[in-house]
Amino acid sequence: MRVSYAMVTLSFMAALACGQHASQKEPKAPVAPITMTGGLQKIDVCSAIPREDIEAVMDRKLVSAPQHFEYYDAPGTSGCWYDAGKDASKEAHFGYVVFTSVDVYNSQPLYKNVAVNGIGVSAYLNNGADARQLWVQVDDKVAFVVAFGDVPNEAGAKAIAKLVLAAIR
Repeated sequence: MRVSYAMVTLSFMAALACGQHASQKEPKAPVAPITMTGGLQKIDVCSAIPREDIEAVMDRKLVSAPQHFEYYDAPGTSGCWYDAGKDASKEAHFGYVVFTSVDVYNSQPLYKNVAVNGIGVSAYLNNGADARQLWVQVDDKVAFVVAFGDVPNEAGAKAIAKLVLAAIR
């Protein structure tokens, strides 16, 4: 009887270890002030968002320095790409934060989208082409997207979005 209990316990613990991390840490470092004047392309997202905040949310160390990133087929956007490598099962871990126009925010193909209250003018979660995305409207001209993949991280996206919103001047 003891052997069976031990086997069940070990099997349960192994299943938990293989699943998505539930021990995500909260980002704590403040985002540097972000000024909206002068166009989106002048925003240096990689310098504004501390690397340790992204690593805390992803619960992984980045394997390379954050890289400037423009949103797919959306010229005039400005963002940052974060690469945390692959895990043992070859699952890629990445994230990005990109400032866009409200037109880009409004024109996303929607799939499994859900409204999110309490963040920005309006916000929604959406299954994008590469990741689960949180789209946030800042005002009548500017929006941004926060995404983490291949492992979705809605709570982490919301935490980063709130820090970014607090930094906008």
